Amino acid sequence: MIQTAQVVLGIYGMLLIVGGVMGMVKAGSLVSMIAGGISGVVALVGLWISLSDPATGFLVGALLALLLTGMFVNRFMATRKFMPAGMVLIMSLAVGILLLLARQQAVGAEAQKSEVNTSAKTP
Repeated sequence: MIQTAQVVLGIYGMLLIVGGVMGMVKAGSLVSMIAGGISGVVALVGLWISLSDPATGFLVGALLALLLTGMFVNRFMATRKFMPAGMVLIMSLAVGILLLLARQQAVGAEAQKSEVNTSAKTP
C-alpha cells in the first residue's frame, strides 16, 4: 500500500499543478494557477519526503488533501458545479483517506522494526 500511496500522491500533485494551469488558461485566473502550483508542489514534496520517511510524507500529503477537501466543499456548495470544485473535492477526499491509511501502515511497520531491533539487542 505504501508504494501505491506514493504513486497516487505523485499523480495528485501533478493534477493539482495541471488544474491550476487550466484555471489560468480557461478562466484567466492567476489565483488558480498560483494555488494549484503551490498545492501541487506541496504534494510532490510530501512524495519526496515519503521516499525516506513514509509516515511523515503521507502526513504532509494527507493534511494538504484534507485542507483542499474543506476548501472545495465550500466552493462546491457555492457554485454547485462539478468542474472543477466537485472533481477536486472527490479527488482530495479520496487521496486524503488513502494517505491516512497508508500512514497508519507505515507507522505500524516502523513500530514493528523498532520492536524487532530492541528485542534483538537484549540478551
